[in-house]
Amino acid sequence: MRSLSALLLFAALPAQVLACTYDRGDVQEANLYYELGSSSLGMSGDETLKVMAANFIGCDVIYIASGHIDASELDASPGLGQARVDDARKRLEAQGVPARNILVRDMKFDSPAVATPAGTRDPFNRRVELVAVVR
Repeated sequence: MRSLSALLLFAALPAQVLACTYDRGDVQEANLYYELGSSSLGMSGDETLKVMAANFIGCDVIYIASGHIDASELDASPGLGQARVDDARKRLEAQGVPARNILVRDMKFDSPAVATPAGTRDPFNRRVELVAVVR
């Protein structure tokens, strides 16, 4: 029972009190995948964001989020890549990451993960690439 109390106390400490366990320049990357035409992250992606934010408690971290679409969304959904990074940004902020530490950019279809012909659907291209860098 004593260890549970210690764990609960540790969990209640503000982020500023916790020491960063990463070195300056350390990087962590994740891809968050979206359904066709959607800018709402699924549960597995939301969990990835939560873990990533929790990993860096107490660290000075910059998050870079790049939104991507697949070739089939190019004409049908203008602004979808931006909507995806905005969704990721809001979810990071909900985890306590300051807005000033999150950079977002809409890559549209400029750098697909998988090269496909025009109009082709590929779930690996419907993503937000998230990179966290310890400063």
